[in-house]
Amino acid sequence: MPKRFGYLAGQSVRKPRKKRDLSKPDPDSMEPLEIVYVRKEVLRAVWREVKHDGGESVSELVEELLSGWLQDRKAGGD
Repeated sequence: MPKRFGYLAGQSVRKPRKKRDLSKPDPDSMEPLEIVYVRKEVLRAVWREVKHDGGESVSELVEELLSGWLQDRKAGGD
């Protein structure tokens, strides 16, 4: 009898877990996400460079750049 019909023979059968859609926010995340609009060609060019340099996340790069910008503004007294 095929494994998927194991419940008919009294076997316990676990349902396969569905994979989370990575294009949507993680429902378990504590921090809300913000939508940011960036031109596709810019984002794709950045992604190619990040990938070429061995990086994995454009999001981390954006966070680092924005954090650095904020620190520079605070240091400049603006």
